[in-house]
Amino acid sequence: MPSEADKTQQFEEVLTNVAESIGSTLGSLAAKANAAKEALTPSPATQAKVVKRAKEVEKNAKAITRKVAKKVSATAKKVSARAKKAKKAVSKTTKKAGKAAKKAKKVAKKTVKKAKRRR
Repeated sequence: MPSEADKTQQFEEVLTNVAESIGSTLGSLAAKANAAKEALTPSPATQAKVVKRAKEVEKNAKAITRKVAKKVSATAKKVSARAKKAKKAVSKTTKKAGKAAKKAKKVAKKTVKKAKRRR
């Protein structure tokens, strides 16, 4: 029969093995977690590249916006100028038609007067 000292020593050996196994597993998990953290965290150089690219994209977007706004503004000015020109032409034509109508009315009155005198 094993003595009490032998049992204690065996028990301590088992506990040591379990502790070493747990420590090894925890160390392995910690190393994996640290590696994952490093992989997910961008480096300062990568962050600088991302910021630089974002600034380039923003600059290009602003340039495109300016170009489109300029074209829209130019087109709007042309349309406005054409509308003013058309409005002026309509006004001018209306005035001419009114003058022609007045003249025709005046001529008609004169003709009627002449016709009445001849009777």
